[in-house]
Amino acid sequence: MTATVNVVCYKSKTLSNGEHPLMLRIIKDRKIRYQSLGISIHPDYWDFTKNKPKPNCPNRDFIIKITLDKELEYQRQILELRADDKEFTASTLMTSKTKREIKSVSKFYEEMIEEFKLLLKLGNSQVYKSSYNSLKSFTDKKLDIPFSHIDVEFLKKYEMWLREKNLKETTISIAFRTLKSVYNKAIQSKYAKKNLYPFEDFKTSKFNIKTRKRAISKDLIIQIMNLDLSAKSWYMNFSRDMFIFSYLCGGINMTDIVDSIIITVNISQY
Repeated sequence: MTATVNVVCYKSKTLSNGEHPLMLRIIKDRKIRYQSLGISIHPDYWDFTKNKPKPNCPNRDFIIKITLDKELEYQRQILELRADDKEFTASTLMTSKTKREIKSVSKFYEEMIEEFKLLLKLGNSQVYKSSYNSLKSFTDKKLDIPFSHIDVEFLKKYEMWLREKNLKETTISIAFRTLKSVYNKAIQSKYAKKNLYPFEDFKTSKFNIKTRKRAISKDLIIQIMNLDLSAKSWYMNFSRDMFIFSYLCGGINMTDIVDSIIITVNISQY
């Protein structure tokens, strides 16, 4: 059964000044619950047919604002409970204190970046900061939005924007994988809804991030080993020898080779 939420003038109770309290009324499964708004009104100033203050009511605008804010608060809570497939009654809705806090994409990013800094994970902090700055640039600094705004259409436009900047496929892939990670963390923290998760349809695996093979063939290595450099300078021969030595040692880094030479020279001096 649909739940209804509205504010009524509670005629069953009359205050000493002749006014009636304004009460929030919730009806669900034929059960009715009331909650006081902390304000009252004289019955002469209340339209009982339209359930709102009459035009001549003192502080009419203030009363309308209070009633609308309270009605919207509970209507929003009902929508969120239904979106999460959670059961509720008029009583539990009235007494519930667990309302979902709304946190913008911008705010969530900033908190994550700061958390990584505190944990001294500076590499992660930089990756998320780059993603954050990219999204801010894409949205023209209008990233103060809920995660529900990041849908498939948003992601498609973001991809086109990145490609128009002639970025490499790997860079684009990192941008989307980072955004996907942030969205997943937001779902875990209850700041985003799982049923609105856009990466079920927008696949980040489509980006081609295979590294082009740069290894040279064994035959070419043999040609380099047998190359006659007798007419060349000592430096040319030494460079070839270091390259061949690195190759035969399984691709040892040149820096490690230099360090080994320095250590050997120092030991030989003793």
